[in-house]
Amino acid sequence: MDASIPRPDDVLAVRSRVSWPAIAAGAMIATAIYFVLTLLGAALGLEVAVRGATAHLGAGAAIYSVLSLLLAMFFGGWSTSRLAVGESKVEALLYGVILWGTLFLGLVWLFSVGIRTGFGAMVGLSSGAYSLAIEGDEAGGPPSHNLVESLRRRYNTELGGEKFVADLQKAGFTEEQAKKAQTEIKGTIDRLHDDPSSLPEVARDVASRPEVQEAAGQATRNARQATWWTLLGVITSMAAVITGSLVGSGELLQPVPLLGVRRPARLG
Repeated sequence: MDASIPRPDDVLAVRSRVSWPAIAAGAMIATAIYFVLTLLGAALGLEVAVRGATAHLGAGAAIYSVLSLLLAMFFGGWSTSRLAVGESKVEALLYGVILWGTLFLGLVWLFSVGIRTGFGAMVGLSSGAYSLAIEGDEAGGPPSHNLVESLRRRYNTELGGEKFVADLQKAGFTEEQAKKAQTEIKGTIDRLHDDPSSLPEVARDVASRPEVQEAAGQATRNARQATWWTLLGVITSMAAVITGSLVGSGELLQPVPLLGVRRPARLG
């Protein structure tokens, strides 16, 4: 064939080989399976609680949650490979990673809906106060007054209820320590409200308290453990979805029938 004659692949654009419909379908299947298993786990947990067998309910719920996530990831990857017919093992692995990334972004979006509530409000307290202080400077008002008003609003909406105490208990604090911390926060905010100019002194006093330093150390240790467990969960979930993609890869053993399509009748 003459090299000067253009071929179709010389003039046609190269299209992506990634089957995004298959990835979207796999993500929907994984989400549906996880949703059904979560509802089933909630029903089983309520049944166990009603019967009074709550001795190992927490450990059982944690194990069930992990298994539900792994099963959903596995079948999501398997479905993606089944719907993307004819890919190689390497392509199936890449499909699994892309599907995991899609599901991860979806989970991040869902979790972002509840941001700055409960225990997470403690982390956002300083950033929120700083931003309000900057806004106060731009508006011409005293920064300390705006900061105190921000702290009062945040205490009334996020830090003053039972949920804040429960979140502190989940973080490793006892109920007595959590309620004491809540009371001290309220006292500090009231002191700042009466005398906004005492903000630097109050900040130094709070930071130098032994219980505050102990709580900071405990929070650091909890954060370190949570980081390692999160890394393990990420690796495990990615391995599950990649395994499902590899298991479902390859050509289909039989053609997929098309619903509503009739084969022409043979003559004779």
